Amino acid sequence: MTMVTRRTESALEIADTADGWHVQARRVDSYAIRLAPGLLPQLGELLRPVLGPLGAPRVVLVADSGIPDVHRRVARAALAALDVPVTTVEIPAGETSKSVDGLQQLWRQLEDVGTTRRTLLVGLGGGMVCDLLTAAAAIYMRGVPHILVPTTFLAQLDAAIGGKGGVDAVGTKNLLGAFHHPALVVIDPELTTTLPARQLRNGLAEAIKVALVADAELAALLERGPVISGDLGRLTRIVRFAVAAKLALLAPDPFELGDLRRLLNLGHCIGHPLEAATGYTLPHGEAVAIGIAVAAAVATLTGHATQAERDRILRLLAVHQLPVTMPPDLRNQVWAGVQAIRRVRNGVLHLVLPTTPGRCVILDDDRLTRGVFDHAVSALEGWGGQA
Repeated sequence: MTMVTRRTESALEIADTADGWHVQARRVDSYAIRLAPGLLPQLGELLRPVLGPLGAPRVVLVADSGIPDVHRRVARAALAALDVPVTTVEIPAGETSKSVDGLQQLWRQLEDVGTTRRTLLVGLGGGMVCDLLTAAAAIYMRGVPHILVPTTFLAQLDAAIGGKGGVDAVGTKNLLGAFHHPALVVIDPELTTTLPARQLRNGLAEAIKVALVADAELAALLERGPVISGDLGRLTRIVRFAVAAKLALLAPDPFELGDLRRLLNLGHCIGHPLEAATGYTLPHGEAVAIGIAVAAAVATLTGHATQAERDRILRLLAVHQLPVTMPPDLRNQVWAGVQAIRRVRNGVLHLVLPTTPGRCVILDDDRLTRGVFDHAVSALEGWGGQA
């Protein structure tokens, strides 16, 4: 078995200037993303090459309280094979844990179990755990090492990939956060076979997003029909396609230091405000699906896509039983949330519009008016397409 461990390279270059110094700091993180069915029971062995270079004196398993007990038991048994103490802390299930209060609660738990600067944190759970733990690890003691073991379809192909952590604050999704790459990501598609159908569809929304942005082959795989939890081979292929495509999109600017026009934001300009407007009762994937549908309708209204292209995208969402319409009474709140996103993105929204699988465009910011938004939402309410 070939193992790739995390490597961090850093350098500080200092040059004298007329009135002081010029300082240039560089840091490069490298780590493995392991993807194969049946990896969870091997978790301890997968961690051994990581623990050595880190000099980690102990491991803390940070688990979502809502995951199946069997996942927690298997992870604990696998970690017990390590030659260091292993402690478990739990995060209450649900989006409310992904908050400033949730951060503080997790930090208190880490303090209580004696976490040090070199303690390795192991996140076991869905997107909430991946986002929260990454943010917590980035800030705690100015940065502690962590690995991610995503247990949901959504987390495996999205939240665990890219090194982004965040929490919700003042009514805005992921308003606070940081980039903090893990020491390892372990993706075991077998864990998704226990998911309820709705949670599986949640992940499919993000897979569809990636397919529309960058991978027509993935779109063709998704267009074959509904994906069921027992189809491990197809689930694994979807995750592999989606992760590879996302990494390729992130490669030019992994820390978002340059162009803020991110194609991977497809569906999120509308989806994030919609989640917030529902008090986070609407699952993330369903909110993103509605966001994709609205963006597809805007693409047609602004001349970037034909109605046939729009309908193909809507049918792709519908075939996986994902919603395409938002509750009419939430329009004002969603539009207000869109304006908040403009501020986060330096005053420019950069709405991503899907045109056909594998191709998207960025809408000129002044073209997304309230009138266009309302027209797009109304058009979806009257859509009569069939899955």
